[in-house]
Amino acid sequence: MKLLSILGALVLIGNSGVTSPANAHPCGLDAACSLDKRVYRAKAPENWDGVTPLPVLIHFHGWKRDSKHPLKNPKVLKAINGNSALLVAPEGLRRTWDFWERNNRDVPFVRAVIEDVAKRFPIDRSRIYATGFSYGSAMAWRVACDAGDLVAGILPAAGTLYRQDGIDCPTGPMNVMHVHGFKDNVMDLPLGPDGNPNVAVELWRRTNMCAQEPDHTETLNGHTCLTWSTCQSGKEVMLCLHERGHIVPKGWISNALKRALERYQLGEGAFSHADEPSAATDSTSQSN
Repeated sequence: MKLLSILGALVLIGNSGVTSPANAHPCGLDAACSLDKRVYRAKAPENWDGVTPLPVLIHFHGWKRDSKHPLKNPKVLKAINGNSALLVAPEGLRRTWDFWERNNRDVPFVRAVIEDVAKRFPIDRSRIYATGFSYGSAMAWRVACDAGDLVAGILPAAGTLYRQDGIDCPTGPMNVMHVHGFKDNVMDLPLGPDGNPNVAVELWRRTNMCAQEPDHTETLNGHTCLTWSTCQSGKEVMLCLHERGHIVPKGWISNALKRALERYQLGEGAFSHADEPSAATDSTSQSN
């Protein structure tokens, strides 16, 4: 009788409608989700209840990486777990991204990925953010420029779009937090006359209708950041600088995502927050 009671209880649990998020959403490290002959992966934060809508962090891998890499990266996992966000990792064809021109193959793919993700997870569409490293950073810029209706802000590292003065963004202004190293010799930090770093975010200063010079500086993740927060568009631009090379600074994704969640929502400009995120005291950096 005791065995029958246990079996009965298991049946009731199985029929209760409560499903493990891990079982309900298979697009993880071990098995990718297929989408029109391409793949992506996703990972929910630890301790998610399986019901609450999740903000989304789209992570674009670097050149010759793949969609598994973000799901194994401790810095990325710390960011999603610490901020209770869903990680979405699309995979570029031949492990690269087509960000060079408008009307490319990858922006429509990213849109399709988000639509597929929304069928598998409850997501908060007003809080979708994009990040990436190197080529993945440039891909985040391209998505922000051509699909600004999809993301509330970007927080990329060590990669921009080239020839920014010749680019227009059809979907309009975008909240941007970009980090780059002065000694990057892979995807160099664009500099103007006399080494002026403002040129590095020329596209966003122009698109967001910002002044030539930042209205203030602040510290994020231990780095000095030039910030344009009074742009006519209501969106803001932040350029954070460090003295190292082609890397993602340790703590950048976590701290930038925290700030984005506090300040950026789709369809709204940046809004002031009473308590700014505290700067990371450990500025040690590693590549992503």
